[in-house]
Amino acid sequence: MASGCSDDGGTAISSDPTTTTTASPTDATTSTTSTTTTTIAVAPLVIPVVAGPITSINPILQPQPATALPDGYIEEEFFIGGDAISYAAAGDRTSDGFWSVEQAESGAFNTRIIVRRPPADRFSGTVIVEWLNVTSVEASPDWGYLFEEIGTSGHAYVAVSTQALGVIGGQSLIEIAIDPEAAAEAGTDGSDVNTGGLVNNDPERYGSLDHPGDAFAYDIYTQVGAALAVNEGGVLGDLEPTNIIAAGESQSAGFLTTYVNAIHPLTQVYDGFFVHSRGAGGAPINGVFGDDSDFVDRGHQIRTDLDVPVFMLEAETDLTILGYVLARQDDTDLIRTWEVAGTAHADAQVFRAILGGPRNAAIGSLLGCTNPINTGPHHEVAQAALRHLVDWSQGGAAPPTGVRLEVTDGDQVEIVRDELGIALGGVRNPLVDVPVVITTGDPWGEVDFSGEGDFDICALFGRTIPIEQSGLLELHGSADDYVATFDAAATTAVADGYLLDYDAEQLRAEAESNRTLFE
Repeated sequence: MASGCSDDGGTAISSDPTTTTTASPTDATTSTTSTTTTTIAVAPLVIPVVAGPITSINPILQPQPATALPDGYIEEEFFIGGDAISYAAAGDRTSDGFWSVEQAESGAFNTRIIVRRPPADRFSGTVIVEWLNVTSVEASPDWGYLFEEIGTSGHAYVAVSTQALGVIGGQSLIEIAIDPEAAAEAGTDGSDVNTGGLVNNDPERYGSLDHPGDAFAYDIYTQVGAALAVNEGGVLGDLEPTNIIAAGESQSAGFLTTYVNAIHPLTQVYDGFFVHSRGAGGAPINGVFGDDSDFVDRGHQIRTDLDVPVFMLEAETDLTILGYVLARQDDTDLIRTWEVAGTAHADAQVFRAILGGPRNAAIGSLLGCTNPINTGPHHEVAQAALRHLVDWSQGGAAPPTGVRLEVTDGDQVEIVRDELGIALGGVRNPLVDVPVVITTGDPWGEVDFSGEGDFDICALFGRTIPIEQSGLLELHGSADDYVATFDAAATTAVADGYLLDYDAEQLRAEAESNRTLFE
């Protein structure tokens, strides 16, 4: 991108028409070759006004999970505002993701971002920009899954209140209630949660914020990325960014799917996309989910003429309950998908990121989940995926391909499992292949797909099924045999690129502590 100034005095980034390459779909286990080119005119990008860092008597209202910062990191909050545009579809949203949009309306906005940054001498040059999730409360699930890798690698992280619900409030898609007794037992009260919009939760700190609606969210996200790329207003302190990565999980991944297919070809702000636990379809261009939403019932693939890499990470639940199986596509030179065995859409890491401690399947009681929730390897595999994406986006090697999870045929897709209930296929991890518990993405009960009743959020947290001591002995032989086999599986996962070294060491320590299960 080349920077310049707009006629109205606002900073703009301009670019000449850009040639991108269309990759031909191939089998997921092979590389691809480029076949055709597409010329796309890139629109000038207006840099928004940046104010801050914000100071107030009241602290930053944190998206959850609000973990401790990595060592040496600084956290600051800024307000970012200006005029955003909405888009209207110019043609059908076809399943191949080749979508066209045109500018529609303009609306004033003023939102907040939270910047978490390392010292300059540890900065990697990469900024991870998370589109905060507002499915229930304003949340930062990718921070919860990735904060260790972000801190280890020295990336900066920016959380963006991109959607209206996080800023001015509104009706969330899924209601949740924190169980006060379970929260107290876990050492938290759950009160520091943005459930009604920043301006309503703390008008003293956030009263100046405003949002014109989710149709404008795509351009707000573009403008935030553009501001970060040039460190507008010193928003990144003394850091000099070279790589801006977009990230979003669940509903936010649905918005990123649409952003990649419709908006990125026009703006080209982000250098890579981490599309995490998306469903079947992209979010609507107008930002409004209705009864006829494509999110879970119509597949939208990622377009294949991209100029930057897209990494999709999918849990078992995402293929089944959220319908991602309808959007499956082959890997290309710039698209990778990992479908991860033993994982759920959300899991105990959501709480473990805040509270620490060992894997705890009972921690779902905080949300009123009465059955053990998933404690699988979602966190560890996600961190490996991010490491690959960052390197890939800077010209490094493409990530290893991932074997698909095996699924049944028919309208109601299920994961195919072995006699223990472990998923067949998919990206593997020693927690799954050398188990002391069985983790799956399946809900404990029936899921109401009618839309007429309240959706139980616990259905997204999967299962953990214990294995009796006799079963462990039958499965592994002895504790020594178990630890040796686990160690070998961890070594293989690291060598295959699906597990980072430091996560492998943590898992090996867990395996050692599991010796008591055999006694």
